[in-house]
Formats: sequence, structure tokens, C-alpha cells
Amino acid sequence: MADYADIYGKRVKEFTDDPTLNSSYEGQVWYNENSGTLRSAVAIEAWSSGSNLITAKARYTQGGVGTQTAALAVGGYSTGIVTETEEYNGSGWSAGGALGTGRYGIYTAGTQTAGLAATGKGPPGVVTNVEEYNGSSWSEVNNNSTGRFLGSSCGTQTAGLIYGGAGPNNQTEEYDGTNWTNGGNLNTARNTGFSSGTQTAGLIAGGGPGSGNTAASEHYDGSSWTTVNSMNTARRSGAPSIAGLRTSSLAFGGFTTTMVTNTEAYDGTTWTNSPTLGTARYGLGGAGDSSGSALAFGGQNNSGTTYSLTEEFTKSINTITGAAWASGGNLNTGRYGLRGTGTQTAMVVAGGNVPPNSNTAVAEEYNGSSWTNTTSLPAVIQDGNMTGTETASIYAGGTINPGSYPGNTNAYNGSSWTSGGNMNTDVSQYGLTGTSTAAVAFGGYIGSGPGRTADVQNYNGSSWTANPTSLPAVRGLLRTAGTQTATFMAGGNAPPGPQPVTSFSYDGSSFSSEADSIVGMDDHGAWGTATEAYFMGGDQPTGTGGTGPKAVNNFYYNGTSWVTSVNMTTGKNTFGFSKSPNTAGLVCGGNGPSAHMNTTEEFTGETSVATAKTLTTS
Repeated sequence: MADYADIYGKRVKEFTDDPTLNSSYEGQVWYNENSGTLRSAVAIEAWSSGSNLITAKARYTQGGVGTQTAALAVGGYSTGIVTETEEYNGSGWSAGGALGTGRYGIYTAGTQTAGLAATGKGPPGVVTNVEEYNGSSWSEVNNNSTGRFLGSSCGTQTAGLIYGGAGPNNQTEEYDGTNWTNGGNLNTARNTGFSSGTQTAGLIAGGGPGSGNTAASEHYDGSSWTTVNSMNTARRSGAPSIAGLRTSSLAFGGFTTTMVTNTEAYDGTTWTNSPTLGTARYGLGGAGDSSGSALAFGGQNNSGTTYSLTEEFTKSINTITGAAWASGGNLNTGRYGLRGTGTQTAMVVAGGNVPPNSNTAVAEEYNGSSWTNTTSLPAVIQDGNMTGTETASIYAGGTINPGSYPGNTNAYNGSSWTSGGNMNTDVSQYGLTGTSTAAVAFGGYIGSGPGRTADVQNYNGSSWTANPTSLPAVRGLLRTAGTQTATFMAGGNAPPGPQPVTSFSYDGSSFSSEADSIVGMDDHGAWGTATEAYFMGGDQPTGTGGTGPKAVNNFYYNGTSWVTSVNMTTGKNTFGFSKSPNTAGLVCGGNGPSAHMNTTEEFTGETSVATAKTLTTS
């Protein structure tokens, strides 16, 4: 079977510690020898709302300069052509120095404190004026020899490049801080294209050749243009000052036959789709840098309404940790049929069956590395259930010998046990969710009738009452995750078998059917919430994809669907498990390679199951 290198052409690298993350590590996969986990660096990209412009405006074309946290919005059109400059500091816009000549369709380059504004369309028509910005005010410099507007530009205040424009135009001009000279012509004449880069490494993409749209892209090398891979969406009038360099840039917004939200990222060779703008618009301004951060501001809709909206695009490199199991400290008393509650680092277990075959009252606490004996249960018992925390929990139900279901409830405060009221229906091997003072029990085994029940019962900290609703089906050996009023449950044993795949949610008063589990299971473990839960081990029908009795399978439910996660190291059933409200938990004891196991396995879930890629070894 193919391994990771066969599929992706790269080997998984081993590191003692995680490497320092930067953009060059995006997509890298490595093995952390200290934590024993596979990790990968993934890019997280998203648009979010920023502060609005002071004045709504559009026709900014090339009216954006700078970065996401130090940007200029230059000129444009509101109720008329404006001279306004606005400065963005990453949180809000403020007024900057006004242009000497108001205009839209400007060619801009540079930074917030060293900006360049060339030509454009003003009240008298197309102008040749060129102005430079020093961070507070604009000053006139040598005019351009050819007036133009609605074109593209890039570079700096002293090494700028302008190209294309209304007409459409294929001309290129270079600026050295004083004078303008002609450069090589575009292969595809166009206006309102997207652009980025430097005077000697420029990029143009999209735009309007005449009345249509193009997706064509070109590179400039300081003397001539070369056609390269096209954009995915032909369009014009997006944010023309796209973020970054020729080898790392972003294009967003624009117009096809209607305004669009499309965002595309360019890596110097290929355009790929990225998260879309929150608001579709064209004629907007843009700024950004090669890190992947960008700013979109202003623009207009199909009706000509202008926007003051600002959106910020961020790209970060997050470490995604694959799910993994690791060994923990051994129980002092090996057993199966025990129950537990708490978290991976603060858990209590109690009861169970010990060699050669008898019940126990022994209770133990876990601190994240080792188990310590604590005060025992008032009586020997197995196959009850626990919920709550290490220092505020209940143990209820269970069996003291085959066919005997006493229904006792015992509350634990971290040091001693006190008796609570008996269960309304005496059960063992049932589902239990909640706290020591607000819990709900589902189904379970009883001593009469079909051997299992659909009863639901509530606990208030002192007594049990019958819930007016019932499980959709009689079921024992099911497992639950969540709270008293937001529970997800899966698996179980229902006559005549095999284990059902049906799953349910409970909202405190009624049940809803949820997505079927990947395989049926019972006598398994579970933790998490109603919308993010893991279910592992137990008994599974081999004929339906399960691994049979004492299974190793671990499944993840995301609130909508199921996926396979990392298997346990050792297959087992009737084991103790934490009730963690997150993706980390542990299992201990159980019936596996030996009938009375004492081992502990700790689980760390995927950092983000929604974005993490599943890595398998074979």
C-alpha cells in the first residue's frame, strides 16, 4: 500500500520539537518525537469585517496603497469626484492629506508614507497629474506625458510601473521618482485589471478588453510582458491593487455580468480559489502584502450604490495535531465493568469486577500521570454509571451479582461517599449524562421483561424521577456525550441484535434522530459534547465493518456526520472512560487481552477536525 511519500512526493520529517512555523512550512508534515504525534502546518484564511470608510466611495481603481494595517484610500467617486485620502491603521480610518487634483481610476503605488498617485480622471477629464505622498500631504511632481485612467500599477514611489487603461490600452510606463519612460507593451490590452509586484517583477490579471472580460495573466520582467496561467474567473473592476508580490498575491471582487465575491490567490504560477468576500462589489480599493494579508474597501453594487464597507483578509499558519493515543499510568486494581468520570487529568473510577470473578468497591483517582486509591464505594458493584467531576460525581445503578439491580445512588465529594436516592427504574449498563446534581439516565438493563428498557429518568442531586418521554427504542449498553439538556447518544444493545447504528440527540425534553454511526457498537466508551464527540472500542458486528468484540475502532461525530479517527492501541470492552467535555480523554481497565486489565490510554483529539487532514500509516 502507498505511503505518504508515494502519494505526496515528500517524506515525513522527524523533529525533537516542532519547527518554527512560517509560510515555507505550509503543508509540511512532521513527526514530533517528544509528543509522539504527527503534525502538519495548514493555512487558515478568512475575510472579516473591518471599520468602515469615513466616506462611501467607488471607482477607486488603483486607489489603494499599502498593507492591511497601514493603507491609503486615494481619491475615487462618491456623489462626485473626490480629493479625499483616508488612512487605515488596522482598526480604523482617519482623514489624510487631500489630493491636489481630485480623480478616480488612479494609478497608485508605494506605501502609506511614500505613496504615488498618477493620472486618472478628474472633473476636467483625463489628467496627466502625478503626486507623491509623504504620510501627511501630497505634492505635485513631474506630470506623465500621456493621460490615462482605469489601468493597473505596482511598485514604489521611486520605482513605479503603470500599464493598461481605458481604451483599452496596452502601454506600459516606468517611473524612477522623477521621470517617465516607456516599457514593453502588454500582450492583451485591457483596463481595470488586477495587479501587484515591483517595477521589474510585475503582474497583471483579468480586466476588460473592450466590453468583455478576460482571465489572462501576464508577468513583467522590467522590459517585456509574458503570458502565464490565467485566473479561474474572468472579470474586471475588482480591487486592482492586489495584495503582495508577483509570486504571492491576492485578487478579490469585481464584475463578470454581475458583481462577484470571488477571491483568488496566486503563487507565481497558479491561481487558486480562496474564501470569498463577505459583500459582493466592484470598483473597490485594495491593499496588502506578500504574507497573505489584504484589505478591501469601498466599491459599489449593480445599482450604483457606493459602499463604505471594509473587509480584512488574514492568512495564518496553524499547527494541526493529528489525533493520537498514548500510554498513561496503570490502575492499582486491574478490573472490568468499572465506571469513571472527569477529565484526562482529573478523573475518578469506581467499582468493577476483579479476579477471579467478583465485584469490588475500590475507587481510584487519576492526576494525569498516575492512579491513587481513594475512599471506596459503600458497597461492591459493577456496570453502574458515573457522571460529574472528580470531586463532585455520582455512581448510580449497576449489579451486585447476576440479575440483581439495586439502583443505589452514591455521591462523591472528592474524599467521601454519601447515599442518594434509589433510581426510579433500577438499571445497569445504561447511558448517563450531566452533573452530580442535574443528570439524566437513558435505557439500560433491567431484571424483567425484555431485559432492557427505554425509560428515561432525571436526577436532581437527591432523588430520581421518571421522565415523561422515553428512548425511541429499548436499549442497553448505549453511551452518551454532552449535558443534561444537550446529549448525543450512539450504540447500545437492542433485542434481538446486532448492535444498532442509529444515533439520537436529546434536548432535555425530546429526541431527534441523527446520522447513523459508521458501525454498530455497544459496551464502548464516549466523551465530548452533543456536537463534537468520540466513541471508541466496545463490541462491534464484524459483518458490518466493525472489528468485533474488544474493538479498537474510534469514531468522531461532528454534529452532522461521522468520520474514522485514530484507533486505540488495544481493543477492549466494558472499560472505564472519562466524561471530558472536549476532545481529550482516557480509557482504563476493561476486558481485552486479559479479562482484568489495569492499563490506561490517553487520547488527544485532532486540533481541528474540520480542517485537519487525516494521516494514516500502512
